[in-house]
Amino acid sequence: MRQQLVQLLYGVSISSDLDSGNVELAERLILNAVLDGLEIGRAGIWLLNAENTAIECRLLLDRENNQEIQTLVLPRDTYPAYFKALDTQRTITAEDAHTDPATFEFSESYLKPLNIGAMLDAPIRYKGKMIGIICCEHIGGARHWSEDECSFIGALADLYGRALSAQENERTNAKLERANQLLEQRVAERTRTLEVTLSELTTMQEKLIESEKMASLGNLVAGIAHEVNTPIGIAVTANSSAKDKLNTLNKLIESNTLTKTALLEGMNHLNECFKISFANLERAAKLISDFKQTAVDQSSLNLLETNIKDYLENILHSLMPLTRSHNIEVDIQCNDDLKLITVPGALSQIFLNLVNNSCVHGFVGRDQNKITISVTVDKQSDTYSICYLDNGHGMSEDVMHKVFEPFFTTKRGNGGSGLGMSIVYNLATQALQGEVSIDSKPNNGVTVTFKLPQKLA
Repeated sequence: MRQQLVQLLYGVSISSDLDSGNVELAERLILNAVLDGLEIGRAGIWLLNAENTAIECRLLLDRENNQEIQTLVLPRDTYPAYFKALDTQRTITAEDAHTDPATFEFSESYLKPLNIGAMLDAPIRYKGKMIGIICCEHIGGARHWSEDECSFIGALADLYGRALSAQENERTNAKLERANQLLEQRVAERTRTLEVTLSELTTMQEKLIESEKMASLGNLVAGIAHEVNTPIGIAVTANSSAKDKLNTLNKLIESNTLTKTALLEGMNHLNECFKISFANLERAAKLISDFKQTAVDQSSLNLLETNIKDYLENILHSLMPLTRSHNIEVDIQCNDDLKLITVPGALSQIFLNLVNNSCVHGFVGRDQNKITISVTVDKQSDTYSICYLDNGHGMSEDVMHKVFEPFFTTKRGNGGSGLGMSIVYNLATQALQGEVSIDSKPNNGVTVTFKLPQKLA
């Protein structure tokens, strides 16, 4: 191929217009190269229509008349010989377009009026299919088309296929961009919806947790009320008996029949009544005091220096109605003088939930129930551990792995909310800034271990 054609072909192949995705720029680039390389007056790009019944002009540059044409249509049924040649030949080289078997049909209607003497048409193929042609039209008489010129025009036709691929890629990328934008919008909308839903669920969960805490406190109130009634009732009975005995002594004094024996017997009776009354009123006062402290602590998460053993005993004493009704023996193993800066309210809520859990799940239908709470200090790590152990039914591995999940319960429909152990976990890890773990096997009880800092910030 002669050097001029090689240079033109190279210039087209490296042009950004070819791969821009704008096929109109590529068409103009290719046709100008055709006109310059073949030194002809007219060149056009024609594409078959979708039905393959006609060939339509995309762009025709006419340098002879300084025109651009885009409206020409050549029907297949009007020019059957030409279309047959398109369907079967690689390139149409009509050196005398008026007599060539492929182009003679254009002589009267097209060639003579425009003074076209020769034509060179190269098929455009895209994805293995012939979709159109690059048509080169020589103004004047007949012309010999060299092999270099045929190769040149064929290479440009192939480059037009590259431009069509770039256009398709551009359209595909545009569709993908629009799809991504729509997807991002949908994701953003759904994210906003999920955030609102999550916020609502978080608020609802907080309310449910507070409700669960109040429900636990309510159960404690009911138990305490029942427990306090017993010593107060005994005290009232003792006081009533003492009053009756005083009335009897008064009558003996008034009738002047009081004997030493009757006086001593009356004094002994009054003394016994006062002992019974005082002991039971003291017991009731202790219950009420422990309950009051537990209730106040549960509603407050303030940092306080706390004697751990005393505080645990107060908590378990306030839970006596619950432990007594399930025949539970409680053993607290802790140094008497261990004082820590902690959140006693969190401890109170934790052990209320643990004991309640043992009663509801662990000790149902069992006797000789026992809860052991042991406290040990690790001075090296400045931490302490509380181990809560019951000898109840225990739990399966599957239940154990889910036990701290909010709303998980094995008593669904039987009063279980699924929040008790979740509250225990949250209080231990957040309010007490520690760690909590659980270990259990069926028929082998439950062990809950807390590792907590000795001083909370």
